[in-house]
Amino acid sequence: MSSWIGDEDEDEGGDAADAFEAVGRRRRLLQALSSESLSKADLVRALSVSRSTVDRGVERLVQLGLVERSNGGFVATSAGRVALETHDEALRSMANVLDAKPVLDRLPESVNPPPSLFRDAVVCTGELPAMEACSPLEFDLGESTSLSGFNGPFLFSIWPEAHEQLARLGDSATLVLSAESLDWLSNRYPDGLDAMVDAGVRVSAVEGDPSYGVVVVDRPTTASVTLVVYDHMGGPEALVVSYDSAAVAWGRTRVAARAETARPYRPDE
Repeated sequence: MSSWIGDEDEDEGGDAADAFEAVGRRRRLLQALSSESLSKADLVRALSVSRSTVDRGVERLVQLGLVERSNGGFVATSAGRVALETHDEALRSMANVLDAKPVLDRLPESVNPPPSLFRDAVVCTGELPAMEACSPLEFDLGESTSLSGFNGPFLFSIWPEAHEQLARLGDSATLVLSAESLDWLSNRYPDGLDAMVDAGVRVSAVEGDPSYGVVVVDRPTTASVTLVVYDHMGGPEALVVSYDSAAVAWGRTRVAARAETARPYRPDE
């Protein structure tokens, strides 16, 4: 009698999962064969493992099409080299997901960030100065060519300089703030806020106190998205910065959706 626990071959992802596991278990072997053709004896010496371990590993990788015979030895196929890179990228993404647990735990379920957000991402936690040290580029708008943000807190930490940089961007900048944040800015820096809006920056507000923010920044050669969450006092608790194009596209969509329902700072304009 068959059990679903053992029927992985019937699962559409069974082969991929099997290959992923095989690459993980034989990663050193596949890595060694990715740069040159080596005999089994070479592999034993290079990896300091037994001949039986090399025999089993090479046989399994050959079965999967990740390694092939070459010049009396073995070498990784193109698929094998890509599989190794894909495996390592997946591990880095998973590590970023684990590091980003403080972010994910505080997000509303409706936000649902894409896996692409965690590819080659930077995860920062702690006090605001520590976050700025962790990802300084995201706190510097000097080279930005456009910006669209929803509830981005760190803009306030550099406000005396930020409003000048945002004014420089003019209608290439969109800021969607919480109503409380907009009130704070209008009371604390009324002249700077007005000058920024006069320059063409689109400023609006949403009701309530969102527990997260999304900011997309374009620069001459890169674009990034920052996802930030706040603690119960309203201070930034953690953030994730990604330069992945799919993640950036997701960020633009999130900001645009909030902008559609936001109240303009100057309703008559």
